[in-house]
Amino acid sequence: MTLHISSAYNGDLVHINAKVVEMGGLCEQMIEHSNKAVRDNNIELADKVVLLDEKTDDLEADINESIIRAIALRQPVADDLRVLFSAIKISGAFERVGDLCKNIAKRTRLLNDDPHKDVRKSIFSLGEKVKEQLTRSINSYTQQDIKLAKKVWERDYEIDQIYTDLFDEILVYLKKKKRVAAGSHLMIIAKNYERIGDHTTHISEMTHFAITGRHLVAERPKVNLPI
Repeated sequence: MTLHISSAYNGDLVHINAKVVEMGGLCEQMIEHSNKAVRDNNIELADKVVLLDEKTDDLEADINESIIRAIALRQPVADDLRVLFSAIKISGAFERVGDLCKNIAKRTRLLNDDPHKDVRKSIFSLGEKVKEQLTRSINSYTQQDIKLAKKVWERDYEIDQIYTDLFDEILVYLKKKKRVAAGSHLMIIAKNYERIGDHTTHISEMTHFAITGRHLVAERPKVNLPI
C-alpha cells in the first residue's frame, strides 16, 4: 500500500492494511478447516469455522470504521481515495468468504451420519483449489503484485470447471444412493466453494485497481455453470 506524505494518514493506512491482511489470514484458516471438516467428517473443525466467522465480522466492522474516520479526518483524494475504496471492497469480499465457509461448516454438521467418502474427497479437491486461489489473491494484495492478481483473475474458470464436473458427480450419487437430503447438502457445499472462488477473483480485481487505477476489462475464460 502506497504511503502518503501525511504521517497521520500513513498511520491510518498501516492500520487498515494490517486489518485487511489479518482478515485474509482468518479466511485462509476457515477454508482450510472447512476442507478438512468435509473430507474427514470432522465436526470439531466445523465448529471452529463457525466461531472464526465472528472474528471476520468484527474485523470488517473495524476496517469500515477506520476508513470512514480516515476519509472524514484526512479528506483523501485521487489515489488515496482509491486505495481506501478498494480496501472496503476487499474486506467485504473476505466477509462473504467467511460466511460461505460458515455455511459449509454448518452443512457438514448435517452430514455427520452419512460418510459418502468419494463425493467428500471430490469436494475436498475443489476446496483445495479454491484455497490455493484465495492464498494467491491475498498474496497479490500484501505484495502489491499486479501480475499475480491478474493470474488469479484469469484462472477462475478452473474452479468453475471442477465445480461443473462435481455437480454431475453429485447427481449420479443422488440417483444411485437415493439420499436426497445428503445430496442436497453436498450440492450446496460445492456451490459455496464455487462462490468463494468468485470472491477471490473479486479480491484480485480490486487489488489490481488499487495499484494501477485501472479495472481488468479483458474477456477472461469462462465456464457455463449448471446452477
